Amino acid sequence: MTAPLPLPDNRVPVYYAGGAGIDEFRGITGISGLTGPEDWVGSLTALPAAILPPGHPADTGVSHTPLGSLRELVAADPAGWLGERLAAAYGHSGLLVKLLDAGERLPVHCHPGRAFARAHLGSLFGKTEGWIVLATTGDARVWLGLRDRADRADLRRWIAGQDTAAMLAAMNELTVRPGQVLYVPAGLPHAIGPGVMITELQEPTSFSVLADHAAFGVGEDAATLGLGWDLALSCFDLDGYAGRLDELMPGRRPLVPGVTSLFGPEADPYFRAWLVECADTVTLPEAGFAVVVVTAGRGELRWSGGAMPVTRGRTLVVPDAAGPLEFRGQVSAIVCRPPEV
Repeated sequence: MTAPLPLPDNRVPVYYAGGAGIDEFRGITGISGLTGPEDWVGSLTALPAAILPPGHPADTGVSHTPLGSLRELVAADPAGWLGERLAAAYGHSGLLVKLLDAGERLPVHCHPGRAFARAHLGSLFGKTEGWIVLATTGDARVWLGLRDRADRADLRRWIAGQDTAAMLAAMNELTVRPGQVLYVPAGLPHAIGPGVMITELQEPTSFSVLADHAAFGVGEDAATLGLGWDLALSCFDLDGYAGRLDELMPGRRPLVPGVTSLFGPEADPYFRAWLVECADTVTLPEAGFAVVVVTAGRGELRWSGGAMPVTRGRTLVVPDAAGPLEFRGQVSAIVCRPPEV
């Protein structure tokens, strides 16, 4: 396979409300059967069986293309899709991209890091993630990290009483705006408020430890990934971030004309994101597997041997074998890249 493939909406059932912003972004308002706040884009990852609602197929979460399951396409030609190095390192893109539109506040939670995931969850990957804010409505807020260092006993007490007000009060509350970029390393307690729509890049897992779970109908076993609170609590980063929020707000790095890296080098082992702002012609600095989210305008995407029109709301997956990509026209896009290996 040498050509990029368009990706249809790929909603995944989750426990919180939202999704109207995705409908508007994709231009599918009123189409039945597509609901929910998470659209998994260019995904080789299935929703774990333990949290898969009845009636959904086992590969729920895996993206499907006009040529079939992306997972099956990559398995048939790993080097052609991923490139030799990524195929050898992981046999997987190492990346999950989501469109996420929160219709209510998400629970206070964190994600395990790679060392914890390897030791206790049988996974090479944890769940470090990064957010690129696409749109906001109303009083759009997020909560990132604790303001001051807390003891594990404090967190355990808040969880035992499901004292969400105390959890949120202890965290850094931020108002967000479109275009803002936030880095969320594994372990960082966080929550997303209603009215926030993001493109999220993350490691390809669904591991979450939910401190704030009862109000969402999630039991303690699921909230702790089946590990119990004594072990699950060790996932949380309880350091204070009031004086170091700049660590979570990466500076942009120009790469070539029209292309800007949105995350700092600390994110490179997990994912990379390039903002393309094309007013005529922009060529990406390197080829390779990519997930493309077209955020504004319209134009054309060209590769070795072909071209296709692109417009706001369109998403695509690009195989390594497509070679260098070029955008033409007046169009903006987020090009999501795998981790450096």
